[in-house]
Amino acid sequence: MAATLLSISSCSSSDKLITNILIIVQPWLTSSSNSTLPAKLYNLLIIDHEATERAELLGLKHNHLPAPFKILALHGVADSVELHLLHRHFTLEEGEAIVHRTLEISGSEDAPSISVDVAKAVSCPESVQPFLVPLLWMASPNGSLVAYEYGLRQSANASQQSTTASISSERWNSFAQEFSACVHRAGIADLVSLKDKSCINGGEYVVPSMRVLFRIPTQAVNLQPGSEMLESGWDFDRVGDSDPTFPECTDGHVTKTERTSAGIVARDHVTEEDGINAFNGEEVSVLYTNVMWDAAKSEGLWALGQMVDAAT
Repeated sequence: MAATLLSISSCSSSDKLITNILIIVQPWLTSSSNSTLPAKLYNLLIIDHEATERAELLGLKHNHLPAPFKILALHGVADSVELHLLHRHFTLEEGEAIVHRTLEISGSEDAPSISVDVAKAVSCPESVQPFLVPLLWMASPNGSLVAYEYGLRQSANASQQSTTASISSERWNSFAQEFSACVHRAGIADLVSLKDKSCINGGEYVVPSMRVLFRIPTQAVNLQPGSEMLESGWDFDRVGDSDPTFPECTDGHVTKTERTSAGIVARDHVTEEDGINAFNGEEVSVLYTNVMWDAAKSEGLWALGQMVDAAT
């Protein structure tokens, strides 16, 4: 199914996505709730820069986020999940999913330790399903939370390597019902999702040619002139001022920009290994870029079917 881009200027964009969710998700939740999200639904999510523009037009951060955050706090899950901009970067083929791998590289006397998140569109056959851990969720109209991107555990019987593992199913389901009702009632269900706090927070760099996303810790990104971070994640627990309703940005798309008479206009949200769209060494250290490119190109790291066979 071809990707459907929802116009940010259309007042009915949220209703359109919700209608498609109703058509696709309801029978899927009933018949195969343990499987990954169908590609035809994932591809309906709004593309990254359009989601950002729509969020800005709605005043999402200030006008809408305080209400769902109160629900996180009320149900005691604010230490486990945070609010995220519901969006996609790539188009998936059927049977594929976005899978995140967190890489931890030990330091030495000459180099510091580094952590980086690499996410990639990969084939996820049925045998891989028990190894996947939900990391990002969107709100279904039926009151449940539907995972749309995933992490990976070491074995099918391993504990869920996620901050949500300690939340009882009763509390999670109660939270899901109220959170879903809140975002659908406000007309922001196509823009607001949840992200597990075990994920790295930072700047996202997207490689469309490889369908790979790099997320680099905030403290390791030194934005240079011509780069802007478009907000895509927020937390109310780490505010630095006296206003408890003001959300702090935790994630963002790093985008090359240009200044025009109308202000700053996003120009390019593409990163490549070489050429004009290559990483700026002043913005991201070569220690990170070398690890990320090696991981993105590693066949073994993303051959999930082979990993499952080895584990079983």
